[in-house]
Amino acid sequence: MEETDRARAVAGLRAATVGVGIGLALVLLVWGGMALFGDGGLPSGIAGVAVIPAGTPISALWQRRPVNRRPALLVAALLFLLVAVFTATLGDGLSDDPEEEAGIGWLLLGYFPGALLFGAAFGGLAGPPADEPGRNWLRFTGRGRRLHLAAYGTLAALLGLNVAAAAVVG
Repeated sequence: MEETDRARAVAGLRAATVGVGIGLALVLLVWGGMALFGDGGLPSGIAGVAVIPAGTPISALWQRRPVNRRPALLVAALLFLLVAVFTATLGDGLSDDPEEEAGIGWLLLGYFPGALLFGAAFGGLAGPPADEPGRNWLRFTGRGRRLHLAAYGTLAALLGLNVAAAAVVG
């Protein structure tokens, strides 16, 4: 039975949700330990603890779609990065004290929706394997021009939004 784009996106979102849930549990566990045995502040190295578990459930999607994973991974990773950076930029702008570094907390806040969007985008864009000899590595296999314009146009719009937010905050 042919798997639809929507079913692939839901599978990617489900995989990312599992990874984000594990990452969030680890962040809360480390933060709780720091509150009990330390100063209670959010340690800067906690971002790595949150990011590591998200890759494990999504790796199953990577293994099942070997042909289309490069452009889908590129779009999904850039989407994740742009969402996380946008949230961190807004957090720095909302901080009352300019000396205070609010970046790591806001970056973590942007990590969770960014990881969910990453999984959904990767699952939806890494379509069924197909052979297209001589195709460009940025093209999605078996997909039309509209999908390419939507995927790369969304990235360009998010990049513009990030630049505008950095200009307003900075």
